[in-house]
Amino acid sequence: MKIGIIECGTNRPEWAAYGSFGSWFPPLLAQAGVPLDYAFFHAPDGKLPDDPSVCDAWLLTGSPASTYDDAPWQRRLSAFLDQVIGRQPVIGICYGHQHLHQMLGGTVEKVPDWGVGIHHYALKQRPDWLPDTLAQESSDGFHLIALHQDQVTTMAEGSTVLAASDFCPAAVTTIGDDVLTFQPHPEMAPAFAAEVYEFERQRIGDADADRALAELDGPRNVALAARWMVAFLQSRLNRRQHHG
Repeated sequence: MKIGIIECGTNRPEWAAYGSFGSWFPPLLAQAGVPLDYAFFHAPDGKLPDDPSVCDAWLLTGSPASTYDDAPWQRRLSAFLDQVIGRQPVIGICYGHQHLHQMLGGTVEKVPDWGVGIHHYALKQRPDWLPDTLAQESSDGFHLIALHQDQVTTMAEGSTVLAASDFCPAAVTTIGDDVLTFQPHPEMAPAFAAEVYEFERQRIGDADADRALAELDGPRNVALAARWMVAFLQSRLNRRQHHG
């Protein structure tokens, strides 16, 4: 399986040692124990393939941008995804989650409070592609790093909520049969999250920033999220092969 990772933003130069937004995903998905190949594309620079068939599936990363900026690169990304959705499986993370919902008819808005720290997202529904053993491991949902102020406030038509919190009612979703999205960041290292929380401290607020920083040592269900993503991709690709 070859996954096209579409970077939707550029890391700040002073944080270059942490890697690029796309570079965090191969180590994450490796925790699912399935061999995968990758190709990388940088959407803000217009680096998108002419033919989506160069990869089997696609993943959209986080970004410092907001979906409602409606920049030219965001419109080009939507045009590319129009060729993909319904033909190939797509995963969206944080910004990617928001972009997919908005382009498919949902609404993304800035909310008063930031989602920061490690949040717990309770399981709301088991998708049909989730293996039994993985479903059992998922009974307590996910504990994952959050970093967002924008939220999906109206989901795209055909969406299903798989996991949620009071703060984020659309945290893990599917849109139709071929799109899986996560608002939290399973790929993000706590050390990097800490850098961003400090950088955004004034906007986050001291009390929430301090709480979030203190939570970063807590347990996270990173491998579980990786296994969900790979199970989703495998099931969609297997179904397509079965149907010719």
